[in-house]
Amino acid sequence: MIHETALPRIDIKPGHDRRVLKGHPWIFSNELASSPAGHTPGELVRVHDSKGRFLGTGFVNPQSLIAVRLIRRTEGAIDGEYLEGRIDAALALRDRLYPGEEAVRLVYSESDGLPGLVVDKYGDHLVVQVTTAGMELLLPGILDHLELRTGARCIVARNDVGIRKLEGLEERVEILRGELNPALEVGYEGLRLNVDLLRGQKTGLFLDQRDNQRTLLPYCSTGEVLDCYCYQGVWSLLALRHGASHVTGIDSSADALTLAAAHAAVNELTEKTEWVRNEVLEELKGYRTLKRTFDLVIVDPPAFVRSRKHLKAGLRGYLDLNRKALEVVAPGGVLVTCSCSHNVRPEAFLEIVSHAAGLAGRHVRILAALGQSRDHPPLLTAPETSYLKCLALHVE
Repeated sequence: MIHETALPRIDIKPGHDRRVLKGHPWIFSNELASSPAGHTPGELVRVHDSKGRFLGTGFVNPQSLIAVRLIRRTEGAIDGEYLEGRIDAALALRDRLYPGEEAVRLVYSESDGLPGLVVDKYGDHLVVQVTTAGMELLLPGILDHLELRTGARCIVARNDVGIRKLEGLEERVEILRGELNPALEVGYEGLRLNVDLLRGQKTGLFLDQRDNQRTLLPYCSTGEVLDCYCYQGVWSLLALRHGASHVTGIDSSADALTLAAAHAAVNELTEKTEWVRNEVLEELKGYRTLKRTFDLVIVDPPAFVRSRKHLKAGLRGYLDLNRKALEVVAPGGVLVTCSCSHNVRPEAFLEIVSHAAGLAGRHVRILAALGQSRDHPPLLTAPETSYLKCLALHVE
């Protein structure tokens, strides 16, 4: 192992170190005093400011706009002992937050000091996602420790995300270790859910809404519920568990609706569910024409804004969607509306929903403004790690 003081050095331009000194882990290529072109993607480097002061150790990648991602701010090696300590700290936090849960996020990238590494647990299976070249190089030792600490019988890589291309990495899905259970089922908030680790969205389930579901559904699940972009039906089925009389779930994916129906059957809730395959906006338009309303409307769409260049169009999409959703909420009902676009900041989302309420002619009060679940904890100094917005609104 190369001693940390022998690592290559990279300097930041004068006046470009303020964000890093405040705790942000990213350094962009235009903030460096010299080009990183001579470095190998994923190579560890020591970062210094323009006065020669040590700022930390990080991964460099000349192929990425984010040229350096800091992994350690104190002097010391990035070795097995250090990485195992970071993993142990992440696992200990989840044990405190969600003791005994079968489905939970164990590692959340920069927030846990492991830039580019996400690890989700589904029973005795783990799913890892690696989005940085530096973490890819360190992965074998990380997998060894995860196996040791969790006793996982199978580890799957869900490296089918476009961000890997920005780091010069291939997209792929593969079983890294062990044998996959093709009929994997886990408990989630009192439900039994099937998890497709190889083909399901994200890493199998959406775990980032757990706290919002726990907080909101006990007091707003009454009467008829409409679940827009229902995917596997988790919001729908939890609403029924909390007192809803009937749910209608809409999604454009036949595969998602098949799985939602299967989940309803496993949890003995089929008679109270209806699954509709259609585009959400079309279905909402039809309900408005029929003057059909719902006591609770849930809007949890995929990201409308994938990058900043799509921000204007994405905000128009959120405006149209929320206006149409508000038009089918029964008087005195509740709208739960979400955005997982990290480029849409909370204040912008609130402004868009407020505008939608005005266009729909509805009197709206905020019951709760929430974010992602506690196993996805945002890093205070990196706003980019906070992406989920969830508003619960009382509609008259």
